[in-house]
Amino acid sequence: EILFLPIPDKERQLEYLKSRSASKEVPYVIQEVLQNPEYGSFAIFNKGALTGFEFFESAASCLVYRQKRGKDYDDVLELNRGLGKAMHLTGQLTLDLMYTASGDMVPIECNPRIHSAVCTLEGHQFIGAAYTDPEHVPRSNAEVVTSKPDTFRYWVMDQLFLMAGFWKPKNCFKLSLAEMATGTDAILCGDDPMPFLAMYLLQIPSLLALELLPGTPWLKVDFCIGKIVKEGGD
Repeated sequence: EILFLPIPDKERQLEYLKSRSASKEVPYVIQEVLQNPEYGSFAIFNKGALTGFEFFESAASCLVYRQKRGKDYDDVLELNRGLGKAMHLTGQLTLDLMYTASGDMVPIECNPRIHSAVCTLEGHQFIGAAYTDPEHVPRSNAEVVTSKPDTFRYWVMDQLFLMAGFWKPKNCFKLSLAEMATGTDAILCGDDPMPFLAMYLLQIPSLLALELLPGTPWLKVDFCIGKIVKEGGD
């Protein structure tokens, strides 16, 4: 719960402040209303060095990815580079970011894990080294794994289900057929089509069958993770 302080109900305000660990030593709660749109970044680190990076427009249920270039890209890249160096990070880090009223971009959430936006980094010369070489440290910016500006990835079945009206396009990106024609499916590769075929022809149909037979309520299919999304969680 987020309250805009102060409020007329002083008792409720006091309870709220207590729930936020406000005390005489720290007698305040910092709050700020941020502005859309929301962006995300995904970074890979090794021994404090930034080895991979992507910056993209985001949403609560985001299965469409393309690089977002510009000043914000450069600023968030440097933010991640600084975090890696200051904390001597090794691993992966995902940030969610939004704008303040003054136009500054700030992080609102941090998750130390891989992100589905990694699909845009496929094919880079150093993606293998970033994940498997414990001694890999980029010697130049060109060796930092980034996507090509024209890379556009999405999950085709997610878009087809949206078009068919299986669920409403809420907190996600709905593409037109013309937009889809400019990109490619995130898991379809000509030299190894089995993950694509197994996901759409085996895994998802089997999960749907397990839900449909007993009549279990569900909300949508997450074609990235490969799961059935239900009310209140899995």
